[in-house]
Amino acid sequence: MADGRVGVLSLFHPLIGEWFQRSVGEPTEVQQAAWPEIASAANVLVSAPTGTGKTLAAFLWGIDRLVTRAWSTGKVRILYVSPLKALNNDIQRNLLAPLAGLQEFFSEFGSPFPPITVLTRSGDTPSSERQRMLAHPPEILITTPESLNLILSSTRGRLMLDGLATVILDEIHAVAATKRGAHLMTAVERLVRLSGEFQRIALSATVRPLSAVADLVGGYRHVRGEDQAGYEKRKVRIVSCPMTKTYELSVSFPVAHPAAPPGEPSQPGPGPSASPTPRGADADEKPIWDALARECRKIISENRSTLFFVNSRRHAEKLSRFINEGLAEPLAWAHHGSLSRELRLVVEQRLKRGELKAIVATSSLELGIDIGTLDRVILVQSPFTVSSAVQRLGRAGHRVGETSRGVIFPLHGKDIVDAAVIASCVREQDIEEVSPVRSPLDVLAQIIVSMTSTETWNVDELFDWIRTSYSYHLLPRRHFDLVLEMLAGRFEETRIRELSPMVSFDRLSGELRARESARLRLVMNGGTIPDRGYFALRTADSKALLGELDEEFVWERAIGDSFIMGTQGWRIQKIDHQSVEVVPVEARTAMSPFWKAEERNRTFHLSDRIARSLEDWSSRLADTHLPDELSNRHGLRQGAARSMIDFLRRQREATGKDLPHRHHLLVEHTRDPQGRGEEAKIVLHTMWGGRVNRPYSLALSAAWEERFGHRPEMLQDDDTILLLVPEHLAAAEILSLVTAGNFERLLRARLEGSGFFGARFREAAGRALLLPRASARGRTPLWLTRMRAKSLLAAVSRYPDFPLVLEAWRTCLEEEFDLASLTMLLGELAAGIIRVDEAVTPVPSPFCGSIAWKETNVFMYADDTPAGTDARGRSQLRADLVRELALSSELRPRLSPELAAGFQAKLQRTAVGYAPRDARELLDWLKERVIIPRGEWQELLAAVARDADAHGAAGAGDLVAEISPKIVESTFAETGCILARELEPRFRA
Repeated sequence: MADGRVGVLSLFHPLIGEWFQRSVGEPTEVQQAAWPEIASAANVLVSAPTGTGKTLAAFLWGIDRLVTRAWSTGKVRILYVSPLKALNNDIQRNLLAPLAGLQEFFSEFGSPFPPITVLTRSGDTPSSERQRMLAHPPEILITTPESLNLILSSTRGRLMLDGLATVILDEIHAVAATKRGAHLMTAVERLVRLSGEFQRIALSATVRPLSAVADLVGGYRHVRGEDQAGYEKRKVRIVSCPMTKTYELSVSFPVAHPAAPPGEPSQPGPGPSASPTPRGADADEKPIWDALARECRKIISENRSTLFFVNSRRHAEKLSRFINEGLAEPLAWAHHGSLSRELRLVVEQRLKRGELKAIVATSSLELGIDIGTLDRVILVQSPFTVSSAVQRLGRAGHRVGETSRGVIFPLHGKDIVDAAVIASCVREQDIEEVSPVRSPLDVLAQIIVSMTSTETWNVDELFDWIRTSYSYHLLPRRHFDLVLEMLAGRFEETRIRELSPMVSFDRLSGELRARESARLRLVMNGGTIPDRGYFALRTADSKALLGELDEEFVWERAIGDSFIMGTQGWRIQKIDHQSVEVVPVEARTAMSPFWKAEERNRTFHLSDRIARSLEDWSSRLADTHLPDELSNRHGLRQGAARSMIDFLRRQREATGKDLPHRHHLLVEHTRDPQGRGEEAKIVLHTMWGGRVNRPYSLALSAAWEERFGHRPEMLQDDDTILLLVPEHLAAAEILSLVTAGNFERLLRARLEGSGFFGARFREAAGRALLLPRASARGRTPLWLTRMRAKSLLAAVSRYPDFPLVLEAWRTCLEEEFDLASLTMLLGELAAGIIRVDEAVTPVPSPFCGSIAWKETNVFMYADDTPAGTDARGRSQLRADLVRELALSSELRPRLSPELAAGFQAKLQRTAVGYAPRDARELLDWLKERVIIPRGEWQELLAAVARDADAHGAAGAGDLVAEISPKIVESTFAETGCILARELEPRFRA
């Protein structure tokens, strides 16, 4: 062993160092570099490829501290947070197995080994185990970001975390650029208030820039000087493993039925990753999937274990079905987030034990779940990002120094182009940059409710503390106040129930405390992942959970229908509002479920690489050396190279122009091949990526309406923008509509009325707890959530400063759109750096395949939004005609006076059990009512006294005495009124 590596192990207890040498071997480069930094108690970000021992490096030092009694036992000393929900397998590999080995090794030498308990707290942890955990905390607690936030929202749960020495943040790259990451890191800052400063160890796969992730992990210390409070940035040392990962990577295109031209899109565009595939589509796609299945079976037979990655859950089910078709026993099993945890665990364990040869998975296995040694990884269809491809391919050759062997199988011609570029980017480690989310207001609302549910805060101190998180360090005070005012009930006059106060805010003292109902809402609806309203899939006999089904798939089903899920056929026996009950049948059906998801827009980083490659290939399609170059640099096998070149040649022949590329924008004028009248179809082949194309198309739509007086039908994807208009327009006139100088104004004019903005608002409202579920166990249909979100947006649209509308704008402009790249590209268009050509084609060219599929999908699955309405969504039907309808009061049910009186007593909180229970609640009720007549106030106090006597609580006189400095009696009416003192200035004004 190298002297340096012996020196690293000397940092540990001698027996731990000896055990490591015998059981593990030499420390890896990343362990050698990380352990001195970790031993120095520094905050550390460790970045290295998968399989280099990062997790063991983080855990082993903490185990050493417990073994040497540097940290006492009996409290949680190590908190390990992973974004993976399926934590148990990872714990077994990285922690429980080493702990068991160390305990046995110490026993051999007669050396004492302290009791070190490891427990998991996740959404799957039974309540009985959670209660035992509170009574007897483990030394090492394993949890997820969501569960950590729930623990911090519990008064008892927080007590477990008052003695932390180390917090390990695994797979930090997976959440760094998301709102989930902002939620997590704010929770980490809250731990400082409980435990004081502790060591932060973040573990990441390859990510860039490392400095941005380090800043996110470190956050800020809140320091108080003599004159004012300030912030000190925590230092985080970066340990980046210098070793390079080697890949044996190729791109192969399955040879379909001869009737399909090579490279012709059998399934244009993104396919079911973005939307469901219509009924009957499987039959049209069968040739390419049959060919793919043959290739997959061949690869499976050549290897001990193979992992297939696909881009959607439907594809996972579909590919596993095609692979297993005609076989006596399943060869491959599906694995995705809509299968139950128990089924996923069975699949993982079977592969690990060698009982199963292949898994077809989505991103559910992209991170480090232990499924044993993998011989090869297959990517079916190009991943959405280079970083995702790197992460997926790294699952093969997971151990130190091993080569990751993989194949990318594109599904159509344009997909071959994308795969070729991704393959070269993977080899060169040319991955996208991450940018942490800054100041998300929807997550902030959830954080405020959580922090004030366990203790009373002064509002200024709360703002100062929240800003210690990197995600909120630049949060403007005005934005914070807007969220706080929303939570305190400023907008309850809208009569939207969800906008009733969630926190009690005493503006005179500045005290802030969450209401009990808000804490319950937080427990049932907390987290940042939007609820999709899935149906539970259960067995008809035992009601055991099999997984989840998308509601649109369920709506298209009937009792007796069959489908395949998890390699098993199922027949529907019952459908209710919560679940679908099924019985197993022979897997003969050709139907797989679909799950409709939000469309993912490609970044300009990857789009730029693709466009530059097309620029290089455009003039070289006749070059006899091009196939060899595609093989050497991009890993294309001979058949894939031929198919891609043929696809590009057919595109050029169809348009008579150069390929669209980084410096060439092609405007194609074509006709609808299905003959939709004389409507003109104009396709802009931008190649800019969805994060640029989407805002550009929104601005273009607004500009078109300004110029021509009507709104065009417009669709966009990662490569093209489609306009459906009454007549063709020259490219120069189209492109002159949007410039670098006016696109921001045009975007503002169109964005808020788009479905894309509506979806962002819905998600923001959900995170801010404004669209709560009716119960913890019940399912809220997605269509109902959408309706509630639309009603909420309509109700708050009259306010110029509703914070969640602002957050929806921020999400679009900063997270979803790449406006900096759009500005650059519009400047290049104006300067002539990007050349513009026009082509007229009788049918759409091959590069239109993706957008043509999307157009069909939109019309098939469009909602029922009326077309004949004005800008405010109202028709022009005359009001007097509506009044002629039979909507008289005779149709209203008659109510008894007793029922009405009882209902009024409940509304006024004088009914039995409805009276305020303490001084804070009494004051909050007074502020909600604004003013209460003196007589009604006396009735309320009598009700308080009555309920207090029943429960043995403080009487009304004590409550009034406690709040008397905060209330005032006024003479707005002859009888007099009571109101909160802080509201009195309103009436004087």
